[in-house]
Amino acid sequence: MSAYIIFDRRQTTDAAELALYGPLVGATLEGRGATKLAGGKPLVLEGEPSEAVVVLEFPSAEEARAWYDSPLYQEATVHRLKGGDWRVMIVEGT
Repeated sequence: MSAYIIFDRRQTTDAAELALYGPLVGATLEGRGATKLAGGKPLVLEGEPSEAVVVLEFPSAEEARAWYDSPLYQEATVHRLKGGDWRVMIVEGT
């Protein structure tokens, strides 16, 4: 069953760190069967505002988590965490 990782950037704290993160992510996704389904500034209808949201589709929740926990992605995510305030979640498809 497909699963989705949703990245919700609430606030940028260091744009230079985010600029380092972006180019590193593509290489971490190679061979993972992931597809970027959405990305950009959301129209928030309820709740706290967000600056940007990205949705990645993976073949399964296990594969999504394996990518997230991979050493290569964890090296890249250091810059993401230094660059902003985030919520990241995995949700399975129906």
